[in-house]
Amino acid sequence: MKFDFAFAIGKLPQFISYIGVTLKISILAMIFTLLLAVLFSLIRYVRVPVLTQIINGYIDFFRGTPLLTQLFFIYYGLPQIFPVFKYLPATMAAVGGLSLNAAAYTTENIRSALEAVPRGQTEGGLSVGMTQMQVMRYIVLPQAARIALPVLSNDFIALVKNSSMAFTLGVRELMAEVQLVGNVSYKFFEGYLDAMILYFVICKLISILQRRLERYFASKGGVIK
Repeated sequence: MKFDFAFAIGKLPQFISYIGVTLKISILAMIFTLLLAVLFSLIRYVRVPVLTQIINGYIDFFRGTPLLTQLFFIYYGLPQIFPVFKYLPATMAAVGGLSLNAAAYTTENIRSALEAVPRGQTEGGLSVGMTQMQVMRYIVLPQAARIALPVLSNDFIALVKNSSMAFTLGVRELMAEVQLVGNVSYKFFEGYLDAMILYFVICKLISILQRRLERYFASKGGVIK
């Protein structure tokens, strides 16, 4: 069976129209991921009793189990125990699963960035009368953000790629549309090639934006080189 070049080119506009859904899932998941990761990282950074152990257990669990299993558990498993989850839209289940999974990795990355800021700067801030919150806001977090930027960009790229699993919950995003077209036309090679090209372009654009942000922070005297 020969490669149908005309089919691959002709279907690109149809597939491109679903990139918005993919980006919506990815951006929402990244927002929730950052909120969770920053909160969890700060708790671990200041070593809050009990909460630190709970978060450590959460990280071990979500890093030690497959993402697809977590998505199925949230969307198909939880409603059997908690009926309220029966009304959870597939898109939000996908966002929730992706966020919880990604936060387990991003928490470690942000914690490492926080630890990379010399403790002497924290002590210096406290010594001049700043509160712990002020030290975190004005000294530690700005420097940690610059350090963590490249890793956070990689986490976002990973979220974009992992969002392709949302189709297993019935979400009609880029990967789901490619699968549907393949089932009808039996031209899976052309469809999946289109999908790989589109995902590659999205991730490449994110990488370019990351490098520009790094240069911007470097020009402002940041620690990123």
